Amino acid sequence: MTTTEELDRRMRHFSRFLPTHSPVPAISPDFFRIQQPMMWGGIWQVPGLDVRLRSFATITAQCVNGWDFGLQHQIQVGLTAGITPQQIKGIFIQLLFYVGVPATVFGMRQAQKVIDEKPEWKALDVPLEPDWLDSVEEMLERGSEIRRRHWGDRANREIEGSLAQQMVPEASDLVDAFNFGEAWARADLSARERMVCILAALMCRGHMKQLRRHVGYALDTGLNKKEICEVFSQAGWYRGWPCVEDALEEAKEVFDERGV
Repeated sequence: MTTTEELDRRMRHFSRFLPTHSPVPAISPDFFRIQQPMMWGGIWQVPGLDVRLRSFATITAQCVNGWDFGLQHQIQVGLTAGITPQQIKGIFIQLLFYVGVPATVFGMRQAQKVIDEKPEWKALDVPLEPDWLDSVEEMLERGSEIRRRHWGDRANREIEGSLAQQMVPEASDLVDAFNFGEAWARADLSARERMVCILAALMCRGHMKQLRRHVGYALDTGLNKKEICEVFSQAGWYRGWPCVEDALEEAKEVFDERGV
């Protein structure tokens, strides 16, 4: 049996991640007594997903939420856990295609504020030198190869036969070119890290049809059943537990179809 005393002990072990200034205890000690041990002594330390990947999922959820305090704190957590400034920024570059421009621009601004707080973080804030391509056609070709490498020809057939390709082909080509041909080609995030961000974003935005397809992609990318479920559990703590229930229903169908 996990006691509240054990949760408190685990929370103290995670003290380097806790916010240094929080108004919550003064406003409602009861709220704080429920929130802190459940989150930092509990959910963040459940086996099955390491702290870095939990941080990717949480930053994504807070990007969707759009609250500066929560997003800044989770960026601090990520940097404390060893995620580099360029990886933090890479999260928002990847999320550009899943949560939109306003949320990701806001996220980038919050990230830079946090990075600039500590000289050691600021010193690591060195831009990458990505292999930019000169044409949309080249991006589409590279994106097609990246999808084939991670998910096989099925993924390319799904995109080629999508409603977006049928009804807004020009816009669809641009999104696919820059998403898969440029963002996915960057060296800042691994394929697993990108999939964690995408799964968390789709769940938090309620895009369950898309989520189901990407659960399959996540399995193909190397995430296992437990890791996928923990991504939803982690992000759902920040977005709301009903989102987790909905996401797990979709994921279970994919797991059953694949015999996972």
